[in-house]
Amino acid sequence: MKTQYPVHKDYRTINIGVPMYAPLLTLFQRMTRFLYAKQSVPSTIRCQKLTLKSFDGYTLPIELFSPLTAKDKSPCILFLHGGAFALPASDFHKKLICEYVLGSNIKVLLVDYRLVPKHPFPYGLEDCFAAYRWILESGSKFAIDTNRIAICGDSAGGALAASLIHLIRDRNLSMPLFQMLIYPVLDARQQSDSMKRFTDTPIWNARQNKKMWNLYCKNPTAQAYCSPMQIPSFARLPKAYIEANEFDCLRDEAIEYARQLQDAGVEVVMNQTKGTVHGFELNWKSEYTQQIIKRRIDYMNQQFAVVY
Repeated sequence: MKTQYPVHKDYRTINIGVPMYAPLLTLFQRMTRFLYAKQSVPSTIRCQKLTLKSFDGYTLPIELFSPLTAKDKSPCILFLHGGAFALPASDFHKKLICEYVLGSNIKVLLVDYRLVPKHPFPYGLEDCFAAYRWILESGSKFAIDTNRIAICGDSAGGALAASLIHLIRDRNLSMPLFQMLIYPVLDARQQSDSMKRFTDTPIWNARQNKKMWNLYCKNPTAQAYCSPMQIPSFARLPKAYIEANEFDCLRDEAIEYARQLQDAGVEVVMNQTKGTVHGFELNWKSEYTQQIIKRRIDYMNQQFAVVY
């Protein structure tokens, strides 16, 4: 896809987009699941397919990825995939998970939360909350150190991660050590400068973003935890690593969310990547992509190494 913006050379030819058109989503959901299933897992990682009961009795599929080298209880990241609240985890999400597992010698729990248009807010968020509670209550049976849990989400998964942190606080559960919000969706009002400017960027843009919100949550002001930026209090939240792409309509949301966290006394590492577009990891072989992923892993290692 050609672009008028000075995008990094590694991302100028990415031509994949998310079709925010309800009749097409079922087809794209099937295609995404097919690609995810085809993506292999290194022989040094064990993948367990499990289920748990969500808030309404729904049987929620989860996958636990574990390094075979782990001998004792390991830290765990609850991974909330992106995909506009409409698509399941993709093949590049599985690659990311494996990088995190091996790079930090940790476990990663992937949640196959319910998707729009059939299941709008709050189904996906409540599924994620059920998965977090499962880690706290059952994680020790799977050699998870329940005192060292973090939450990571990209794009729409970043919205779920951010909202989930607030929900955990307000429901008085034990907080995770940190949150990682990777080019997250954060503000249903969609009034930032980058949202107004980037209406035609590759992979994701403001026009798609508007359609996404209409499918996910048509009245976020009336529904708490839907739009993380609009949640009244940012107090008592865990430290955060936040990443924003230069040519992404979501860029300014991430920057403003980091500022609000800092104003509330939360320690934040803000990584504003240069020349990047939404979902740039699709060019997996790019040296720059791998540098950015390494920075995430370095942050994980630093945080999990701290003795609390």
